[in-house]
Amino acid sequence: MSDNRIHKLVLDQSTSGTKLLLVGIEENEAKILRRMDRKHTQIFPQDGWVEHDPSEIVKNTKQLIAEMLEATNLSAQDIRSLSITNQRETIVAWNKKTGQPVSNALVWQCNRSNDICKQLIEAGKETEIQRKTGLKIDSYFSGPKIRWLFENSDEMRSLAASGELAIGTMDSWLIWNLTDGEVFATEPSNASRTLLYNIYENSWDAALCDIFLVPPDSLAEIRDSNDSFGHYEGIPIQGVMADSQAALYGQNCFGFGDIKVTMGTGCSVMMQIEERSDLISDNILKTIAFTDNGATDYALEGIIRSCGDTLTWLSSELALFGTIEEGIESAFSVNDNEGVYLVPAQLGLAAPFWDSDIRAAFLGMNRRTGKPHLIRAGFESILFQIRAVIDEIKQVTCLDIPRVKVDGGVTKNNRLMQMLADILGITIEVSCIEELSALGVLMLTSGFDMQKEGKIFNPKSNNLEPHYQQWLEYINKVRDK
Repeated sequence: MSDNRIHKLVLDQSTSGTKLLLVGIEENEAKILRRMDRKHTQIFPQDGWVEHDPSEIVKNTKQLIAEMLEATNLSAQDIRSLSITNQRETIVAWNKKTGQPVSNALVWQCNRSNDICKQLIEAGKETEIQRKTGLKIDSYFSGPKIRWLFENSDEMRSLAASGELAIGTMDSWLIWNLTDGEVFATEPSNASRTLLYNIYENSWDAALCDIFLVPPDSLAEIRDSNDSFGHYEGIPIQGVMADSQAALYGQNCFGFGDIKVTMGTGCSVMMQIEERSDLISDNILKTIAFTDNGATDYALEGIIRSCGDTLTWLSSELALFGTIEEGIESAFSVNDNEGVYLVPAQLGLAAPFWDSDIRAAFLGMNRRTGKPHLIRAGFESILFQIRAVIDEIKQVTCLDIPRVKVDGGVTKNNRLMQMLADILGITIEVSCIEELSALGVLMLTSGFDMQKEGKIFNPKSNNLEPHYQQWLEYINKVRDK
């Protein structure tokens, strides 16, 4: 491939796999020229435990870059920059001298630190942590996972004592490996998800580190999201951002009250609140959206553990359908759920319920219940969770939300998107660009805008309202048991 365009690479390291985009920029217009993907192994050692092999992810990353250059007949010198966006709260610990990980990466979905969270809440730590981080004490975030490693790994404690321990989210692990250990750095949108970072002072917090047993010298240097992070084989690493925040940027959500929903393995409902750090809720998080040349934008966020993962579970574990297309056809072969509902707590419930002990359940079944009803209940549970989060955000901000921008793989089904518009009573705009997280971080560093108006779905019916209220009732019943 040889032309006059500027060529840039964007690495999107997600929960299910890693993808690499080659983007060509000419006259401030960008076009995705090629995409390559590679999945990595999902490891489930025990019920509720989720791990990734961090070395496999590094191997996949390097192989993708090599294959992209070979397939496009480009050299490293032809690439202007490499930007990174990544799954957020997943944590890796490694030996600074050898570069070897202490264990598998503990994924954001992993619940092994539930008991630690309960102990900290009972000890009265949540108020201080939420005041500094904008987050709740929950196994979703990195801090409890790190403390679990310290409590269960002799190697972690030994490396910490000798000053040879490194701890980081997936971005800092990748940067370390791509730069051969020369750069150990992260940026605020990732750091703010660890429960170790004061989002108002933009720095690691010594008191928070002490709560989670973390030596401050084991943590990465903080740089701006649009900063430089070293080089990989001569390619400058420029721009790093957590995936959900990158999607917020990619959706052009720059004004107070702009809101987007990213529907991937999990789901992130995020509202731009600019510099308004005074908005507080017990059930909705506050986080750093991004930092750009020293300026910090904040966001409100409701996180949902199981979105696309619910469909994967229905398919792979329950064998209710094969492909997603088959699942969609089956779900919409019936007119409604006929009273069948899913409590989507395969990994516990996050916003706005915050109940890590609750278990998944199908409720309302009878002798006539068949596969289509169960599958439809799975799809509807995704929509109902989003409704619950947006209702909470509206209550916190006292804002009328006229439009919600959505992106992610689950948005490909038009009927489901119409149902989302109906259950929210809000206009839905589905992005015409699939790789918004990747393009968001590229937009931050390059200054161009690829976003165009997406497909519009206006509310047509409120027929789902009784079903939503019934689902909420079932959620509360299961939580009360």
